[in-house]
Amino acid sequence: MLKRQIKDNLYERVLSHRVLMKRQFVVGVIGGSLGIATAIYVIFSAGSSGMTLSGVQAALFSSLGLMGAAIANSETRFAGWMLLSSAVWITLSVPLAGTLNLLYLYTPAIIVLGIAAVLCFMEPEAEEENLQEEQY
Repeated sequence: MLKRQIKDNLYERVLSHRVLMKRQFVVGVIGGSLGIATAIYVIFSAGSSGMTLSGVQAALFSSLGLMGAAIANSETRFAGWMLLSSAVWITLSVPLAGTLNLLYLYTPAIIVLGIAAVLCFMEPEAEEENLQEEQY
């Protein structure tokens, strides 16, 4: 009986704090993690210093995407700009290696970070939600 009561209470608390796992957060974390994993792969399999530099920069910009995902619940628009700039800068760091073949490796991370940014921009601002509630 006590276990069931604790389980129900925990379930209610999770439902009341649903904000913790918004879609933007989940998709942004997936994109940032993909970017970091790809960057680590590129760093360790690099054949030149340009490829290593490209991998390091992609890892840094992927961490920017992870930071954007972390604040997606409170600062939605700013997080969207962070995620979008992360995707753009990862794309721009690829030509430093002297080959565009790396773009194929980074493409999943770039697309997922872009989707997370679009999800952030589609989310209404908190002030807009409050205004709509006050009108009705």
